[in-house]
Amino acid sequence: MTPPCRVFPATQLEAEVQVDANGKRRKGERVDLSACELFSMVQYECQIDRPEIADSPVRCWPVQRWFRRCQDRKGSFMVETTVWEGSQAKKDGGGGTS
Repeated sequence: MTPPCRVFPATQLEAEVQVDANGKRRKGERVDLSACELFSMVQYECQIDRPEIADSPVRCWPVQRWFRRCQDRKGSFMVETTVWEGSQAKKDGGGGTS
């Protein structure tokens, strides 16, 4: 079983990446989230139209997710930034990610 994840608003993500999964401050320079390498992944959310019928159509929609690979003294780590990317785009005058 995976350990429980802390829940916090996307506005706190830049502060949260300054500590590791154990709550200890990361070694080295402050992590600049916007300078970390950006990755994307498409997943699909699917629903069965009428689950009680064996041949019911399955409909799926793409869901774009964004991640940043950052570096500290111990190595690299990945952070999901999907909501954060959208809020950063709005700050910069864009319409968000699509």
